[in-house]
Amino acid sequence: MYTTEVRVKALPVKEWLSRYCFPDRFRDACCACPDYERNWSCPPGVPPAAEFLAGYRTVYLIGVKIVYDRAQRDRAMASPEAADRVREASYGVVKKALLESLLQLERAVPGACTVAAGRCEQCETCSRIDGQPCRRPERLRYSFSAFRFDLTAIARDQLGLELLWAGEGLPEYNVAVAAFVTR
Repeated sequence: MYTTEVRVKALPVKEWLSRYCFPDRFRDACCACPDYERNWSCPPGVPPAAEFLAGYRTVYLIGVKIVYDRAQRDRAMASPEAADRVREASYGVVKKALLESLLQLERAVPGACTVAAGRCEQCETCSRIDGQPCRRPERLRYSFSAFRFDLTAIARDQLGLELLWAGEGLPEYNVAVAAFVTR
């Protein structure tokens, strides 16, 4: 079992970009990611954040903290595969629900857009691997990482959430951070 906690913070887009977007600082980490050149939501080919977000005024940062109970964390210690299963059944479900909610909100707020919590996962296998165009461009959303935002600083400074990592199993909690950007 797991519980969730949601935090939201509004910020001017210009401040968000100036305080947290560092394309040069995160370039090497981005290029080393296994999704680089393998997912349409990932570089290369992602527009620069300042260019993509030009004309937007307010960002609503949304953090969802997924807190694992002791039994889940114990199950995750059995093997890396067990940890992946627990994470997918909790963090993965929450992340997908967050995206669906934001996509619905986009339809209600003309001109708004979403920055996703993590890479695009709309298809089982991204068509980019085969050199094909995106199969679901209407659902494709870029992530904080694609734009090279400092997600650790955003979560800590704006949402009061520390990102945790675990060498084995699961940390006490995971955090999904997305953004809803309006004109």
